[in-house]
Amino acid sequence: MNNWFKKHEKLITILVIAGFLAGIVWWSIATYLSSKRTSSVVQDSTLNKENSVLVITKDGVELEYPYWIMKDEVNALSQQQAQMYQLYYGQQLDPVFDYLVLKNQIVDMLYDQRLIQYYAEQNNLLPDSKTLNESINNLKANENNWNMIVSYYGSEDAVKSLLASGILESNVRNAVAAVSRDEAMSYIEQNFEDIKNNYEQIKVQHILVSDEATANQVKDDIISGNLSFEEAAALYSLDTSNATNSGDLGWVKHGELEENFEIAAFNAPKGEIVGPVQTTYGFHLIKVTDKKIFENPQDVFLYEDVYTEIENTLQEQKFQEWLVNYKKEENFGRIYYDTKLLYMHEIFSNTLDEKAKENLAKELEDLIFEGEDISLEVDSDYLAIYTMLTTDLLNSYSTQLTNLNNYIYLSENVDPNISILGLDEINKKIEELNQLSDENDEIANEKAKYEAARDFLNTKESVENMGITTLEEAEALKIELENKFEKTKTNLTKVLSDLFAQYPSSSSVVQLYYQFNPQDLKVKVKYSELQMNQLKQYINYLGPQYLFMFFQQPINEILVNIQTVIESEEAEISIKLEALELGLDLAEMLSLNDLKLYYLEKIKEIDPEYYSDIDKLIEETRKAIEDSTKTATEVEVQ
Repeated sequence: MNNWFKKHEKLITILVIAGFLAGIVWWSIATYLSSKRTSSVVQDSTLNKENSVLVITKDGVELEYPYWIMKDEVNALSQQQAQMYQLYYGQQLDPVFDYLVLKNQIVDMLYDQRLIQYYAEQNNLLPDSKTLNESINNLKANENNWNMIVSYYGSEDAVKSLLASGILESNVRNAVAAVSRDEAMSYIEQNFEDIKNNYEQIKVQHILVSDEATANQVKDDIISGNLSFEEAAALYSLDTSNATNSGDLGWVKHGELEENFEIAAFNAPKGEIVGPVQTTYGFHLIKVTDKKIFENPQDVFLYEDVYTEIENTLQEQKFQEWLVNYKKEENFGRIYYDTKLLYMHEIFSNTLDEKAKENLAKELEDLIFEGEDISLEVDSDYLAIYTMLTTDLLNSYSTQLTNLNNYIYLSENVDPNISILGLDEINKKIEELNQLSDENDEIANEKAKYEAARDFLNTKESVENMGITTLEEAEALKIELENKFEKTKTNLTKVLSDLFAQYPSSSSVVQLYYQFNPQDLKVKVKYSELQMNQLKQYINYLGPQYLFMFFQQPINEILVNIQTVIESEEAEISIKLEALELGLDLAEMLSLNDLKLYYLEKIKEIDPEYYSDIDKLIEETRKAIEDSTKTATEVEVQ
């Protein structure tokens, strides 16, 4: 599921960050802090396994509440994170796929939290009231801040729960993933170059001038005492962003400056003036006023902020390794009571082989289809899950078919006397031939034979990993995969058609459905709308001419789709008019009055009443074309 993970990677990132900031409250901790679970809570009608997403098991036995993950809990958190996503990225989650992905991520996160809670209970690491009260009193010491915190999280109890969760996790981390100085030193030694690149800093001032002679003159004035560096920066520096501020660039790291500047600055003795140093901006005089440089691994310990960050990084690595091992060693598991999220877990856990994915697809097909058609009763979430699963399967089939086709073709065309040499000898021969002139046809042909043999052996290895050892087996598997591909594609196209009918504004559905069924006239229009929205992001920066230059392919695709729709005898009038509206937008964006006139006349032809002032619009556009032609003619005459 790598493609889906990539798509939602930024969602995962914000989820992890927001999880702490928004105060994810572990129900078990809140229960612990209240000291007792009252009978009314235990008997609450919502507190039963049927209202849970899953129940955690240990050694195959279901644990009691609070080691359940409840549906209300997941729904509340998913809504909260969706709001934060919109706030952070300025866009809403896709209603078809993104909420399912988000909920699956939340369940995984809560599952890990419950296991950390379990470890804390078993090892007497739960937050005690004294530590918690001290933390609260520290916050209350600043009344204004405390009131803001309580207002943000909704109540004092919510703040207490948040603090308790932080204390609990800190207790567990310190117990299972404490970092010794020796461990830190070993890590620093192994990653010293990366640490230098990431953490070394210099505080630097500069004076930028246009030529080397001026730079040398300014440098002489400073060294002779006629001017201070700060005065010279104010008088001579062309960098107006800091000239009147002593030429101060502040603290900078590796990679933030041009290479020549960086090399000179990082090697400059503190307090001395170096240069002139030439960059693309001109000539610089450089003065380093402070340094955070590591000559050897031991130097890292001199900077507490750097060491603390490295220690935290190392502790996080150790903690995650511990958590993975803890799950295995203690034999924790999950029993799902939410079928949708069970499917999501199976799909995204990366534990299913192709056969298991096919079985899961068959199980979903039995749920989704009635005969050849989509069931009217099926929940759209199951359609979305089926889509995620089968797009992954189709990618797998496609990759295998590519390898098989290459293998079959090359088997019949490769020179066996070359392929028998093996990859090492073939690659060596190709390198030798690369040194010779390709203009010689004989050499070029020989090189092509060796490259074909190399490709054959590489493809053969891929095919053998599929369990294929003969050409006959390859041809048989090819037919089998082609049948699977076509059947799966047919079913997926039906599913996407149904999803598109329900969610025509879902960009993910539109893009997928267009990919599998571009002949559908409605999806042609919706897909073109998506492309138009992307183009609109660039028009203000590029202008019509450069927009067409850089985005010629999608613009042409939009134009072809519009023309296909308006010429189709099957398209409804409303769809044709929607396509023509798009065409008008595109013509306006590209300042193409001829195209605009064409679309306006088409609109009048299809529905003369669509625009009340259609004749006026047509006349104005014709006049604009005439004026443009007249202006162009006058320019030519001149």
